[in-house]
Amino acid sequence: MRLVKIFCLLIVFASSVFAQEKLLSMEEAILGSYKEMKVKDLTQLQWKGESKEFCYVDSLNGQYGLIAADASTTESKMLLSLDSLNALLIQGGNKALKRFPVITWLNNHTFRFMENKNLYRCDLSVPGIDKVNSAPQDAENIELHPKLDLIAYTKGNNLFISLKPGEEIQVTFDREDGILNGDSYVHRREFGIRKGIFWSPSGDHVAFYRVDQRMVTQYPLVDIDSRPAKLRYIRYPFTGMTSEQVTVGIYHIKTGSITYLQTGEPKDHYKCSVTWSPDEKAIYIAQLNRDQNHLRLVRYDPLNGQPLKTLFEEKDEQWVEPEHGLIFVNNDPSRFVWFSKRAGYNDLYLYRNDGKLLKKLTRSDRDVTRFLGFDDKGKNAFYLAASQDGLERHAFKVNLNSGKITRLTTEPGVHRVLFQKQGKYLLDRFTNIKTPNRITLLNEKGKSLKILLNAENPLKDYKLGENKLIKIRNKNGILLNARMILPPEFDPAQKYPVIVYVYGGPHGQLVTNSWLRGWSWWFYYMAERGFIIFTLDNRGTNNRGLEFEQAIFRQLGTVETEDQMVGIRFLKDQPYVDSTRIGVHGWSYGGFMTISLMTRQPGVFKVAVAGGPVIDWRYYEVMYGERYMDTPQSNPEGYEKASLLNYVKNLDGSLLIIHGTVDPVVVWQNSLLYLRKAIDLGKQLDYFVYPGDEHNMRGKDRVHLYQKITDYFMRNL
Repeated sequence: MRLVKIFCLLIVFASSVFAQEKLLSMEEAILGSYKEMKVKDLTQLQWKGESKEFCYVDSLNGQYGLIAADASTTESKMLLSLDSLNALLIQGGNKALKRFPVITWLNNHTFRFMENKNLYRCDLSVPGIDKVNSAPQDAENIELHPKLDLIAYTKGNNLFISLKPGEEIQVTFDREDGILNGDSYVHRREFGIRKGIFWSPSGDHVAFYRVDQRMVTQYPLVDIDSRPAKLRYIRYPFTGMTSEQVTVGIYHIKTGSITYLQTGEPKDHYKCSVTWSPDEKAIYIAQLNRDQNHLRLVRYDPLNGQPLKTLFEEKDEQWVEPEHGLIFVNNDPSRFVWFSKRAGYNDLYLYRNDGKLLKKLTRSDRDVTRFLGFDDKGKNAFYLAASQDGLERHAFKVNLNSGKITRLTTEPGVHRVLFQKQGKYLLDRFTNIKTPNRITLLNEKGKSLKILLNAENPLKDYKLGENKLIKIRNKNGILLNARMILPPEFDPAQKYPVIVYVYGGPHGQLVTNSWLRGWSWWFYYMAERGFIIFTLDNRGTNNRGLEFEQAIFRQLGTVETEDQMVGIRFLKDQPYVDSTRIGVHGWSYGGFMTISLMTRQPGVFKVAVAGGPVIDWRYYEVMYGERYMDTPQSNPEGYEKASLLNYVKNLDGSLLIIHGTVDPVVVWQNSLLYLRKAIDLGKQLDYFVYPGDEHNMRGKDRVHLYQKITDYFMRNL
């Protein structure tokens, strides 16, 4: 009997050891976390209207569907199974669904969803499902009214509205190439712009962007799928060149007329933060000059389009970057919250609708990263903010009257919170460097009431090295955040090659106290093959305050390189780093940084792989490029210093550049210019293109891409 027990223990031990010897395949590293190795979550977790019940989609007692739980008891029940939902759909003459649809609650018992461009309402108190509206199959930029069964959308150049199934209204009638109505691709989606259609609260009016790009340079892209290949043109406004002209129209459904807001000159300034007043007596626009250093928040009359008042102005010697609209306090048209970095951090300010500042709600000691909403009485506002070092995200509430701030989460890591409308409960999604996903029900003071999900690590059976966070001080005394992933079975007595993964640009924070997911498992894949993977967030990245962000102004590539070299010196000081075998890889701005490091610091990096790189900021677009560099005309020295064409002569080592041939973000011309300059100077480099791919590769193309990058490092580093 004793021998049997020992034998069984040996089998268990051997199985455990064998399990932890598994190595990631390339497909698992790139796509695994989106497929079979996806971290467990509570899908569609949300509060059920304004009730004390929360819901999510999962299986319960052998059924799959919408599950609800009361926060006071945490007892779960199947609210509506997929089978029951399909029965209701079929009963109404509709097709059954293979998966539970994405729903939005309209009140405590009614939700709606869109499927195959049909809009449905489900009333659980009846119960029943009605098809209440639809959009045509060729509709794009679909925008639902937040409460009513109204749909606005675009087809081609124009804006359309569907009031009910089969009742389509064409709002605009532009046919000329270069004019778009209601499209979401406005100002190249800078300034927080994600849509081009804005319903009024009553549904009687629709505001929309009208974009005139006829004066913008037509840029050729080559499609190779036909014989012969064909040219396809996009409008691409290069820095310092003619930009688009945007106006805001308002369609009045009852009269069928359109009013255009009289936003004045110059016509190429930016219109951001489009927000209806809850009483519809006004519509607000944040108007930003092309230099992006002077913002005016203006209230307009939506009936005649005339400006009523400039509420306030914001100026900054570097830039002002509006990313949010006005947030009215529970539909009170007299008070709103405004995001601003005027005091050095991303803060919240409470304003009266005449422009009077009522209160600064946050303390200018950390960046607010997301506004969550108000409680039902409008006494408290909830928000997420970064920690002072930028590594974490925590939930807070602030009392609008007293200004008292209460921190609701404490455990080190990244928290994402959904609060119940009465402010009594919170659902906290939490992750840190060792925790894939934990969802906890909290009370109003942040105390844990019940862990709803503690997701298993899908990489637990794989042979992974240590992932650790590091702080490194630069010459200015600023502590920079870095992450290092060590090879499995790391031996400090050995020497290891290093791959530096870099982005380094605005809105590009990479290092947080959170669990790695997505294609970032490639870092573990490379560590399994004997590389140390190192990433550092330099000045210029976000969530560390305005001074940290704006250090790069008018000199892209200089300060970032300086900080990245602080990381390199740290690496070289480690006895286990082989300083003769350091490589670097990055994409987009990271591609720009990769080549900057390779050629502005010659002799440091043995191998570099740059994807979709900006080579010269004169070949990048107006909105982003001019914010950080001004125009080539006003900052010729900065553009010249940043241009990587001026450092090709320093190229020493192995460089691979990769580009998608129809990249509409960083146009292919960038890397082709670099290639031409290298040929002219007799410099050798490697070059690979993805025909038909845009700014990044997805799916099987991405697996191919990272096999290409891996092979390059394995062969040359």
